[in-house]
Amino acid sequence: MIDNKDKGLARFIAPLVLGNMLNPLNSTMLATAVLTIVLAFKQEPGAGALLIIPLYFTSAIGQPLMGRLCDVFSPGKINLFGFLLILLSGIVGVFAQSFDWLIVSRILLGLGSSAAYPSSMTLIRQRYKELKMDVPGLTLSIIAIASQVSLVFGPFLGGILLESFGWKGIFFINIPLVLIGLLLSVKNKNEVRVVKTQRSKTALQIFKDLDPLGLLTFCAFLFVFLMALLYPTYLYLKIPAAVILLFLLIVAELRHPKPFIDVKVLSLNVLLNTTFLRQIGISFIIYLILYGLPQWMEQSKHISPSSVGLIMLPFSLTAMALSLLIAKNKNYKLMLSTGVFCIIVATIGIFLLNTASSVHFIVCITIIMGAALGILTVSNQATLYAEAPDDQVGVCFGLFRTAGYIGAILAGSSLKHQFKAGATDAGLHSLAFFSLFACVLIVLFLLPLFFKRRKIEIDLEVTI
Repeated sequence: MIDNKDKGLARFIAPLVLGNMLNPLNSTMLATAVLTIVLAFKQEPGAGALLIIPLYFTSAIGQPLMGRLCDVFSPGKINLFGFLLILLSGIVGVFAQSFDWLIVSRILLGLGSSAAYPSSMTLIRQRYKELKMDVPGLTLSIIAIASQVSLVFGPFLGGILLESFGWKGIFFINIPLVLIGLLLSVKNKNEVRVVKTQRSKTALQIFKDLDPLGLLTFCAFLFVFLMALLYPTYLYLKIPAAVILLFLLIVAELRHPKPFIDVKVLSLNVLLNTTFLRQIGISFIIYLILYGLPQWMEQSKHISPSSVGLIMLPFSLTAMALSLLIAKNKNYKLMLSTGVFCIIVATIGIFLLNTASSVHFIVCITIIMGAALGILTVSNQATLYAEAPDDQVGVCFGLFRTAGYIGAILAGSSLKHQFKAGATDAGLHSLAFFSLFACVLIVLFLLPLFFKRRKIEIDLEVTI
């Protein structure tokens, strides 16, 4: 039971939860359908990455962009705009006549789904600020759980849709889901409105508040940086270009009164920076397993897509259960450390897998990884929430998701190279090696929490 002071929470949060489910759901739902789509359009085996990478690439740029728009305009309107773009992506995907149109659909999906997370966190903070209440941990956990459940439930749903309706079912499912989200959003009367002083500003003033120079420079930097990660050729050109663009971004943001990215805050706040870096490592490992393990099970162990989805289902259930259990826990040092321990154990388990491994052993690994996902997502998100400045909530949470997508893009690039000749035992073990290296980096990024004396906890006590 939710606090009586916030009786409208269920109606308020329903469309936000649905919106936050769509990006991760579409990310992993495709995992079981990549091979079928590639064969249907007579593409090379490695072409499947072209359906994975554009979504994360667009999302990586779209998250902070939508976050900035939320900080300047009404976050509710940005949320609705995102739903409409996802609806368009579903229609384009269903009626696609070529592989290129499927790529366009994924790009639209990435941009549209980018609006959900920063707009949700901005709306939540505004809502409880008006109610003069601390944000309940349950509210933050619900958003985190929505992403987690859809992230790991995706392969299961994708397998069912693929076997029942073919690959078009993967794209069509977005249409009814978005229509439900739009209906809930329109009926929601409790949305926190944009600050009234914003309405008195001229179009030119609003345009300046958007910091177009900083925004464009950031997008250009991120584009060059990600291209260097994805395609490590001509690095002698890409790396200097990225450095120059980063320098121009810093100069532009230092000069702007309301910068798109407050580099002063980022440069002084170690906990904020390490939270972003941890998210890159966590996402890298999670997506390696979410995409790599199903492909390996289908190709090397010859397990059907629907059965693979069932095997991955405990991943979702464990993540959801752990998220609820730690909602009241305020010791984030302990929670983050526990999550890292779980992710290390799961990575070691991947090293031990081979075609002779039992399904029970695979399920055990997915359960441990689900525990890591549930603990790390909630605790890392809550740490960021405590550190984000009030006037930078949208951008900070947009950057948080961008960090996650950078990890996902790195994972997609690794899968492309390691599974080039097929999802073999050797390729899976190579992915485990990269995961273990990422674990080492995550541990290093935990250290500032133990050496800096600063309260980063938020009150997660709720009345149930």
